[in-house]
Amino acid sequence: MEELIHITVPKDDMTKRIKLVSQEVNRTLSTIIPPLNDGKDILKLKRYIYEPDRIKLIYVISRGARPSKKNLNRSPYREVGLVMRVDMNS
Repeated sequence: MEELIHITVPKDDMTKRIKLVSQEVNRTLSTIIPPLNDGKDILKLKRYIYEPDRIKLIYVISRGARPSKKNLNRSPYREVGLVMRVDMNS
């Protein structure tokens, strides 16, 4: 399930924008229920829209989308029952 976070910031200098976006993201994440789980959920920028005086940012929270460390370390060869062989005569 995906949840969207909409943030609008004025077109100030870059450092002010970064600070405002960071504050808004942190404020929004502290109010969502259930809270964001760093081990399982992913937060990423989905879209940004430039307007004459502001920038709109749309973030998406993908719940349970982060693979477990066990699944990350799996060999693709073992999953399909193949054995990787190296030919020494090539």
